[in-house]
Amino acid sequence: MPVILALTQAHDAIWALGPEGLFTVDRGNLTAVPQPDAQPACCYHDGERLFVGGATYGLAYTTPDGGWQASWLDGVTAPVVCLAADPDHQHNGVLLAGTAGGGVLRSVNHGRHWSVCNFGLFDFEVLSLAWAPVQPAGAWPPVQVVFAGALGGVYRSPNGGRGWKQVATMPAPVLTLAVAPDFHAGGAVLAGTEGGGLWRSDDGGYSFAPVAGAPEVVNALLALPGGGWLLSDAERIWRSADGHAWTPLDLPPALTFLATERGVLAGGMDGVFGVA
Repeated sequence: MPVILALTQAHDAIWALGPEGLFTVDRGNLTAVPQPDAQPACCYHDGERLFVGGATYGLAYTTPDGGWQASWLDGVTAPVVCLAADPDHQHNGVLLAGTAGGGVLRSVNHGRHWSVCNFGLFDFEVLSLAWAPVQPAGAWPPVQVVFAGALGGVYRSPNGGRGWKQVATMPAPVLTLAVAPDFHAGGAVLAGTEGGGLWRSDDGGYSFAPVAGAPEVVNALLALPGGGWLLSDAERIWRSADGHAWTPLDLPPALTFLATERGVLAGGMDGVFGVA
């Protein structure tokens, strides 16, 4: 089975992507789909088109005739390694892309064109991105919070990725981020690192502290829609009700998670599998 680095869903279809290419997923079975990147690293479907990021083309998206179109990336040639959509992107068209050397790219037209948005960013190796949920109506001041994980720590943006401020310095690259569904009430954010452990914020992502007893290597995180968290290290998947105490599950490790209406899917070294 191929290694899977990213999962995405639109309508009833699920796609998986890894170094060996792009696949559709049907009950754990993978069917290869042609895609243009020589070194694919991430994928995302916005409901209308499928995006693939990596090296060679940076970012490409599907066209109505079944082909692929390269996105204009504001002169950035670094590989695109992560993608994240504003939770209100169907209306505002905002998508973010993290690159391995070019910082953050931002699109306001559903991914057709991108602009560099590195104001306040001092580390241009952006390995992970995660948006907070849409702010409750009437809340003040209005914010669009999004987080970026880089080689040296976590950055926070209050304005949808237009500007950034480093909120935590960490001893290892930040591979994955997850924001609680009740973020605007509880303020919880988790950051997983490659050898520096799990870090947590309870103040809306303004500061982070290490989580005692959590795995040192955190390759994937998921904030469950109904509450609770999933984490994967290099050996297995872990579950937590509160993000502090973690219980190992009898499941192989994962490199990515996807929450669907039918449950959680995980992608890893041996393809795609379900997480009970």
